[in-house]
Amino acid sequence: MKLLNTLVIAGLMSSAALADYTQELNWTFELEAGGRISLENINGDVEVTGQPGNTVEITAFKKAGTEEYLEQLEIIIEDSPSAIHIETEHPDSGIKGMFNWGRDNSGSVRFTLRVPETADLDAIESVNGNVTISGVGGLVRAETVNGDVNVSELRGNAMLETVNGEIDASFDKFAAGQKANCETVNGRVVVNLPEDADVSVTAETINGGIDGDDFGLKVDKGFVGRDMEGDIGDGGGRLALGTVNGAIKVRKN
Repeated sequence: MKLLNTLVIAGLMSSAALADYTQELNWTFELEAGGRISLENINGDVEVTGQPGNTVEITAFKKAGTEEYLEQLEIIIEDSPSAIHIETEHPDSGIKGMFNWGRDNSGSVRFTLRVPETADLDAIESVNGNVTISGVGGLVRAETVNGDVNVSELRGNAMLETVNGEIDASFDKFAAGQKANCETVNGRVVVNLPEDADVSVTAETINGGIDGDDFGLKVDKGFVGRDMEGDIGDGGGRLALGTVNGAIKVRKN
């Protein structure tokens, strides 16, 4: 019985040691039509959804291994009627933090944003986390290092990048003069286009296949890798796709 009690106590202590400290924060701002939004995150997913009106709703879910780290994990917001910038600042980040190897550096922030559908997303960035965006009709720039980029209901210019992850982009409109670039290193690229798209497509991969059959696009197999070039409609827009290790698919919505 004494041994059993000891084991139970040890288990409870272990569970307590592994417990996370969490906090939810909320902000609301007004942004004029065509205003700009940018976000820089380090650890954590980011989800952005477009909505009617001029209101920007920001929710941040903070999580850390210690209460001290949670309190020092800051979210800095700079706002004006024309632009909102959001940034995560971890304690002891930068040069100073390089000399604190013994400290508990576990911490993350998961963001959910509801933004005006007419907003421009100047830069939505995370280092370790997925980026998901839907229903934003303006410019969309989205980037992560370790994570997927998933964007739907695109109607404007787009620049989507990751290093270790997939890109999945769906366009409701792709017209003459519109431009988009989708690039990853380790992962596939999938792009869905409307049947009436007006765009010139270029695609290149080193280790993987390319599929443009839905639009009758021709794929060439080179000495190293594959590439594809072709026009959909009159080819008035520009769409560039690239990966090193992964497949590329261009499909109809």
